[in-house]
Parts: sequence; C-alpha cells; structure tokens
Amino acid sequence: MPNLDHIQSLYDYNAWANGHLLDAAASLGQADLAKDLGASFGSVEGNLLHVLWAQCTWLQRFAGGETPDVPRPGAGTDAIRDAYATSNDALRGYVGSLSDTDLANTLSYTDTRGDAYEPPLWQPLVHLVNHGTHHRAECAMLLTSLGSPPRQLDYMFFELERAGAPPRLT
Repeated sequence: MPNLDHIQSLYDYNAWANGHLLDAAASLGQADLAKDLGASFGSVEGNLLHVLWAQCTWLQRFAGGETPDVPRPGAGTDAIRDAYATSNDALRGYVGSLSDTDLANTLSYTDTRGDAYEPPLWQPLVHLVNHGTHHRAECAMLLTSLGSPPRQLDYMFFELERAGAPPRLT
C-alpha cells in the first residue's frame, strides 16, 4: 500500500501533467480541438473533458458534496483550464486532509452504471491519476498529430524538475 507522501506526489504530478497538456492544447483553434481523431473520447477536447469529468466525479465520491461543473464542448481551453485548476486544487486539498491510516479506510461508492464498490481508499486515489495518465497519452498523440506536441509528461521528468533539473521539452 502506498503512503500518503506517495499519493500527494501523484496528485502534484497529475496537476503538473494536466497543465502541460492544456498548454499544448491552447495553441489549437476550436476546430482542431474538437476534431474527432479516433481517441477514446474522439478529440483532444473530448479527452480533456472526460479526464476533468472523472476528476470531478471522484472528488465527489471522496469528499461528498456537489460534483463540480465541467465545461461543455466548445467552451474553449480557457474555460477548461479554469475548471482543471479548480478540480486539481480541490483534489490536492482533499489528499492533504488525509492521514496515512485513512488510506486503508473503505470507500463506499456507486459507479455510473449503478454498481456498488467498497475498495480501500488508496486504490481509487491511485486509479484517478492512472486514468488521467492513460487519457493524457492519447491527448499527447492527438496534439502531436495536429502539430502541437506537448512537452514530456512522464512522472520521472516531474520528479527531476521538482529536484531542480531544467524542464525537458522533448
């Protein structure tokens, strides 16, 4: 089982990587942003909105309360970036409120199909970041095909930068 420091690092990485994808996506016009290129959720915009929706849904499962709003397709990268900032901050705030012992607690939730689950909290916490990594990889491929490749998004580059190394752009 990971410890809280590991989980917090993953959530810092998640926000870092999301920000770099949004930087690359911001150079696209709306037509390219919404162009269906066959990814899981069609377009760069579709994948970005899906990851954001998943973050907001998991935040509601973790912390309760209302599910934060996700922009509609066509809202533009500024609206998507603002919603990501809110989501990333709330997720890191939630993780920051936990203790190592909380990670073993059961999280009871019902998925979008109505199926109930009760895993230890650490598993969905790790899942959320891993899920984002999967769809960020798809976005990176789409952005590259549209002529706007993102910088390196690997976790190791995040840790190297945190330790003081210069950013690795390619």
